[in-house]
Amino acid sequence: MVNAIRTHQLDATAPTASIETLLHGFLPHKFIDHSHADAILALTNRAGGERAVREALGDRVGIVPYVKAGFDLAKRAADVYDADPTVEGLVLLHHGLFTFGATAEESYRRHIALVNRAEAWLAGRGGSPGPAPPGGRERASAALPAL
Repeated sequence: MVNAIRTHQLDATAPTASIETLLHGFLPHKFIDHSHADAILALTNRAGGERAVREALGDRVGIVPYVKAGFDLAKRAADVYDADPTVEGLVLLHHGLFTFGATAEESYRRHIALVNRAEAWLAGRGGSPGPAPPGGRERASAALPAL
C-alpha cells in the first residue's frame, strides 16, 4: 500500500509519505491531529500503560495496542475506532495520540484537552519525569556500551 501511495504523488522526487499516512487514510475524518506528546508517552510507555491511559483519559479515547507502524497499525487503529466511533481520539500505546473532528479547530481542541488531562493526571501522581540530574546523562552514556 505504501508503494501505491508513492505512485500517486504529484512530484516523483518528493520524499515518501510517512508510514502513518495509511492510518490517517483509514480514519473517516476530515481533520486529524497527531502528536507524540510527552504527557501521553508518560502514560503509555510504562508497565500498565493501558490502565494509566484509561484512568487519565477515560472513555474519550480508544486504545490501540502497540503494533509496528505500517499497514497493520493502520488496520488495528481503524478497527478500534470502528468498535466505538464516539471516541474523540486514539491513543497508540508506545507511540502517541490521534484526535479528529469535523473541523481543524475541533480536532485541535480535543488534542489539547486530552494532553492537558494527561498532564493533570501525571501531576496528581508526582508529575512527569524531570530532566536528568547533573552528571546523569554522562553516567548513562558511559553505561551504553555495556547495555
